[in-house]
Amino acid sequence: MQTEQLNRRDWMHLSLGVAGAGLATGFAGCSSPPADSPEQPEPDRDYGNYEMGFQSYSLRHFVATGDFLGQAKRLNLPFVELWRGHLPEDAGEAEIVRFRDRLREAGITVNAFGVERFTDEHEKNEAIFGLARNLGVRVLSANPSKRAFSSLEKLVDQYDIGIAIHNHGPEDERWRRPEWIMEAVDGLDPRIGACADLGHFIRAGVDPVTALEILGSRVLGVHLKDFDADENDVVLGRGRLDVVKTFETFRKLGFLGPVSLEFEGDKEDPVPAMLECLDVVAEAISAAGSA
Repeated sequence: MQTEQLNRRDWMHLSLGVAGAGLATGFAGCSSPPADSPEQPEPDRDYGNYEMGFQSYSLRHFVATGDFLGQAKRLNLPFVELWRGHLPEDAGEAEIVRFRDRLREAGITVNAFGVERFTDEHEKNEAIFGLARNLGVRVLSANPSKRAFSSLEKLVDQYDIGIAIHNHGPEDERWRRPEWIMEAVDGLDPRIGACADLGHFIRAGVDPVTALEILGSRVLGVHLKDFDADENDVVLGRGRLDVVKTFETFRKLGFLGPVSLEFEGDKEDPVPAMLECLDVVAEAISAAGSA
């Protein structure tokens, strides 16, 4: 997601209060889905041991829950990193839980949520963690201010939900380089790390594989996407992303997910291109060797 897209969803999060008692979740960068998740549908592609899903912003044209679920089912992926725009507007705790359960009934587990902004305003930060707990997620992809980390360390420990700093492209003055992320998280709870957006690393002139190697064990999530030389969002492998090398790097790092396919092109019908991307992913996993 790009910076202006973050701004479009900022208005929604202030209306969500701190969630009450919700779903108890565990967190680990490569753990299994929550024990009470439904049995996942058998994917029609082999993703090995990877927790392969999609970023729901890819389906931003389909805001109504029924429309969104209809498109999501076409992907036949068991996981989603949910974008706030797909939550019911002004949703309270009970409605969030109902929405989560509708996804689960469709065989889709929400394993991550974002990208969310965080500041030094602890109560507002906690509201987002409460929402995440009710969705059952393990990771919040985040665009935090540098003053947010004192609050975030407390919340990560309290909720056992990770914070994954999401990078943007050349316009990002805070997180566009992996070294900057590593400097910010040095000495912090290991559950505070990176959501490596590989497409935005490409846009920022950073080799995405090198970025993954620098981030190492701090990779808590990935947005898997590709851009060509003209910054067009393209099917994986048709731009500047070496998909096989990417999955070889995941294997070396021991990273299994969340891996969230994100495709921002063809807004009104992105699924055909996303299915092409998933073919590329399955081939790359096979070529890279088992994780």
